[in-house]
Amino acid sequence: MTSRRSDTVDYSTQCTVIITFHDGDREDRIVYERPQPQIPDGPLSTFDRIRISQFQTDDELTTEARAIFSDMKRNDRIGKDATLSSIFIARTAAAALEMGL
Repeated sequence: MTSRRSDTVDYSTQCTVIITFHDGDREDRIVYERPQPQIPDGPLSTFDRIRISQFQTDDELTTEARAIFSDMKRNDRIGKDATLSSIFIARTAAAALEMGL
């Protein structure tokens, strides 16, 4: 598996989710992108609030990442004894650079 994101990820429209896990003696990562809202400068209109509410929150992204990890174990894509280490959501390019993506 690769832990490198595409150079074409636009953090104004996408965030990166990183699932870190241990599988035996090695640590590995699952990395994928999800759409994220663009927050306008200034006060939010009713339309802005409705549009933003249609995107996943950090809690929902974390729940999704846990489900992806469980599905990968169940479907033998990773070892049955793999353990979840962390889930990180990079909503900005700076956060992704901090994670080495």
